Amino acid sequence: MKRFLKTLALGPVLIATAVSADVPRDQPDQALQELARQLEPFKDVAYAERNGYVRGSGCEVHPTLGGMGFHYVNPRLLEFTAPINGKMNGTGTYTGTNPPAILLYAPDGHGGLELVGIEMLVFAEAWHAEHKEKPKYRGREYNYMADNPATPQDEAHNFMPHYDLHVWLFEENPAGLYAQWNPNVSCSNLGIVHFGDH
Repeated sequence: MKRFLKTLALGPVLIATAVSADVPRDQPDQALQELARQLEPFKDVAYAERNGYVRGSGCEVHPTLGGMGFHYVNPRLLEFTAPINGKMNGTGTYTGTNPPAILLYAPDGHGGLELVGIEMLVFAEAWHAEHKEKPKYRGREYNYMADNPATPQDEAHNFMPHYDLHVWLFEENPAGLYAQWNPNVSCSNLGIVHFGDH
């Protein structure tokens, strides 16, 4: 496990997900605003790291849809296990938001990072060992992500089949509160990882 965490902290683990259609256009309501207030301490990356988060990706950006930024993942909440055929896997079924399994940060333009959103993620096999329905957040189903071996790219971005959902709590998203990509998030040429249309 220690070897895995060292690899995770040093190497890019891409958590980006494919585009979701039919996203809501509304922005955070009062309950989500309260969640954002509760997560204020995580605006400090050092605080997140002291609480078990490690950088799990480069700064992710899509050529036409916007960015996601850096993913800081909490291995304990995701309950990572040994990779399967080189793909990340885990047994956790945690869907909480305080704290979330993944924190999303973007360059702040001054050499630092700013918290822009959160992401919940559970691995499909572990989830369905305990649940029949897909995971949901406030009635919204998570997105299902799995690699299609018939295509050259890995749609699940080096992860075993999983469900995920982004929530843009700290950066307004014109594409929708739960959209995968945010046109307002830029990587500012810092550690960029590009994803093509698929």
